[in-house]
Amino acid sequence: MNICIVGPSFGYGGANMVASRIGKELSRYHNVYYYSFRFEGNYLDIPEESLFFYKKKRNGVIEKAKKAWELLRNSGEFTPDKYVKAEISYLSNLISEKKIDFVILNSFNSATLFAKALKERFPDIPVVSWMHESVEHSFNILTKRYPKAFIDGIRCSDTIVCLTKQDYEKFTQYNDNVEIIYNPVSFENEEVSDLTTDTISFVTRLDIKTKGLDVLVKVANRLPKKWSIELAANSRDNQLQLFQKLLDKENTENNIHFVGPKKGQELINHYLNSSIFISTSRFEALPLVFLEAMSCGLPIVSFDHSGAKEILGNGKYGILVPRMDDEKMALEIERLIKNTSLRQEYQQLSLERAEDFRLDKILNQWLTLIENRGEKNGIHLRKTEQD
Repeated sequence: MNICIVGPSFGYGGANMVASRIGKELSRYHNVYYYSFRFEGNYLDIPEESLFFYKKKRNGVIEKAKKAWELLRNSGEFTPDKYVKAEISYLSNLISEKKIDFVILNSFNSATLFAKALKERFPDIPVVSWMHESVEHSFNILTKRYPKAFIDGIRCSDTIVCLTKQDYEKFTQYNDNVEIIYNPVSFENEEVSDLTTDTISFVTRLDIKTKGLDVLVKVANRLPKKWSIELAANSRDNQLQLFQKLLDKENTENNIHFVGPKKGQELINHYLNSSIFISTSRFEALPLVFLEAMSCGLPIVSFDHSGAKEILGNGKYGILVPRMDDEKMALEIERLIKNTSLRQEYQQLSLERAEDFRLDKILNQWLTLIENRGEKNGIHLRKTEQD
């Protein structure tokens, strides 16, 4: 069977990393191709012969002007697929050339741009829209300029794959075929932290607003000064400069240490050398960094967005704090700082919960979905190795 995974890129970022990892695992059973319609670059070791890019650059100035005019005419809403006709055509040609049997649209923007067009051109090919973003973030922020197009993409997809119960309840309002499939832990690791360092870890990207870094500095100011927050993060454009200005303004007395991006063994060591993991994000769908930290045995303290609630079982496997309450966040962290036994209790809970996100379990869910969805659309698949 020939599968095509479509996304804006296959570079850094949780959704991109998960899509490439699941794609590689699926390639043990099927032929898997990847189509990046926005950014070039192969940062995740995808086989070059399987990766395709839309390379023609759009005129951003003209496109912005057209969108602005459409927004004025249509009461603040525009139709995004009007601006990616060439990208849609490229994907359609790729589907025909490679005889694609099954399409996975990775992330909200892929579903918005391609789902409707693909179902019109290839009605018999199953189209699965894989939503990595929380519904709160997707509906209220990410697609606020094109809600109709986003909902159209949801409705015409054969199946929606989402990450949390809250997402499921929202998407079932628009589509009868919705499944929850968790993202897997992103690495295999046998070691766990000994929880003895005076170090708190946070792994994110330097998006001050979304990741709540403005609240992080307030939390840091309330913590014992001997404890440091080691912030591992990717940054782009001027994000690092903006974050440094924030640190200077809030006077955190240097207990936040920016250590740059981490991956591979360096990232594992970052977790293992910590005693607590925290998150101050305003929104998260199913944060991979939680799963990584938990697999290394770290207690988790997070604001209570939908992704944290899902992973932490509404507080069963970690500590949830009302969103943006920096005082309460600091108090909960201090409770762990002062009590080694409590850290050890939450370590065991983290390790227990991490088992639910093992790759083999999640891969089987994807293989079952592909087989069942394919049969519904008249595509009879060969049996998988696990069968």
